[in-house]
Amino acid sequence: MSTRLQLLRSAERLFAVHGIAEVSLRQIGADAGQRNTAAAHYHFGDKQTLLREVLRARLDTVDARRRELLAAVPAEPGDDVRPLVEALVLPLAAQAVEPGSHYVRFLDRLFAHLDHEVTALARIGGFEQAFATARIVVERLPRLTGPLAAARARWAGRLIISALADLEAEQQTAPGDPEPYTTCLVDAVTGLLTR
Repeated sequence: MSTRLQLLRSAERLFAVHGIAEVSLRQIGADAGQRNTAAAHYHFGDKQTLLREVLRARLDTVDARRRELLAAVPAEPGDDVRPLVEALVLPLAAQAVEPGSHYVRFLDRLFAHLDHEVTALARIGGFEQAFATARIVVERLPRLTGPLAAARARWAGRLIISALADLEAEQQTAPGDPEPYTTCLVDAVTGLLTR
């Protein structure tokens, strides 16, 4: 494994376990087994760039799966947003059940670090596919308008990230079949958006 990848994996785990503000670049370098504890600074420059790179390390896989799921959604708008919710949930759920993954817990910590402000995630970058999917969901819910639609979309995002972070933690200690959990989560988010 390259030094860069070791640093990314250490950063993902340390941020997930301890929080964003509590972890320094020096700690990440030491955790990654680097004799030069400034290795993270050398490879990434600053914490903001490292955060962006930890996000992107798995986002290509998440976005590819999300595009597959979106391709199967009927183009004609209808009342059924469940396939769109699945496109939001299932790609992240797949990351949550990867052995050794801390990615979704990292996302949960990052989201909390940003005071659960969705627009702050947009400024970091890399969430374009998730935001595009969320916009389609909101467009397909014509009875929800303005602040009500935005609030429900925010709540749905929080629920997805938080619930999948819990799933990820459970899978690391007691691996099992995640399908009942993810189905229940899709049901809950669909209900939140449509009821």
